[in-house]
Amino acid sequence: MIDDILFLIALFLLFWDAVGLINRWFNLKKRGFSISPGVMMWRTKRGLSFINRVAKARRFWRVYGDFAVVAGIVLMVFVFINLVLNLTVLLTQPAAAVAGVQLVLPGLVPGLTPVAWIIAIATVLLVHEFAHGFLLRSQGLRVKSVGGMLVLAIPGAFVEPDEKQLAKAPVLKRLRMYAAGAFSNVLFALLCLAIILLLIVPKPGAYVYAVAKGYPADNHGIAPGMRIYSIDNLQINSPQDFESFMSLTRPGENVRLVTSAGEMVITLAPNPNVENRGYLGVALFSAFSRWNFLNPLFVLWAAMSELLGGNVFHPFIFEALVPWAVIDILKWIFVLNIGIGLFNLMPAVPLDGGYILRGILEKFTSEERARQITMAVSVVVLAIILANFLPYLR
Repeated sequence: MIDDILFLIALFLLFWDAVGLINRWFNLKKRGFSISPGVMMWRTKRGLSFINRVAKARRFWRVYGDFAVVAGIVLMVFVFINLVLNLTVLLTQPAAAVAGVQLVLPGLVPGLTPVAWIIAIATVLLVHEFAHGFLLRSQGLRVKSVGGMLVLAIPGAFVEPDEKQLAKAPVLKRLRMYAAGAFSNVLFALLCLAIILLLIVPKPGAYVYAVAKGYPADNHGIAPGMRIYSIDNLQINSPQDFESFMSLTRPGENVRLVTSAGEMVITLAPNPNVENRGYLGVALFSAFSRWNFLNPLFVLWAAMSELLGGNVFHPFIFEALVPWAVIDILKWIFVLNIGIGLFNLMPAVPLDGGYILRGILEKFTSEERARQITMAVSVVVLAIILANFLPYLR
């Protein structure tokens, strides 16, 4: 992991050296670029007419913004509490802790390809920033430009408001605008998830996900993707059926295993984790019912599991009605939109959640006091985020 990060840092330094040289040779400022150390921005007025046309549905966007504010506040509290709880686990049970925050880059996230990453990040940025633009214009606030940016190694996009006008706008108008971006990312993620669920069909039964090298299953040619039909005439419909059977076995016992590759008799080895229990050396998994995805917590678990390499959507356990590459790209659009959208709601400036917090505080205190409290909270939240990131470096 450390070697991967050092390699990325080297690429990052070479890239910014190249940007500096290109800027010197071609004067990129004339083409709408502004470049400073570690930051590159490109501004254009293209797209403003599109924002103006869509924003004409003023009543719709204001109602949408109201929903976004309510949902944004609820999700901001939810995400913050979860990071605090994860930090508690990190401090009390460090061996069991996982990173609450991590880098989402190809090569660092299992299964995330550069193509899928580029497409998914593009949707995150476009959905997020255009939502900001629609809420600005629908409320009579000016949009000066749109554009893209790169801060260090983090790509971004922006809709540039008239900052003076925005600062003087009523609190509710600002809250709608800030909440709309992340809320739209979450909604778009759920739309992609719904499309995925329409395009895949769960396979029945339990399938081999991983095989431990040197153990009986490996020695008998059992491989990932095989279906386990039965063991000693017990029908296996789920990983739980298999685990229940194995919990009653002992090392040295012979079991008759029926798989999609045929029937075989296998002598069980000692379980390396449980004394006096038999061990085959396989991990099984099966498809989740679509009904599970009606549970918002299950949806969040599925997204986090994919980031950690859990493969909730896997060709072993689902049939696809389209090429699997399409499902894979939709999956990462879902994962990155919901993950980045929720992260953006953290109550820390310059994230949208920080500005939402400031707007709420302005309802109860002065603007200056609200700004001071928000900055203090931002420092605490930043510390919590950095602490949650530590397990990722192990």
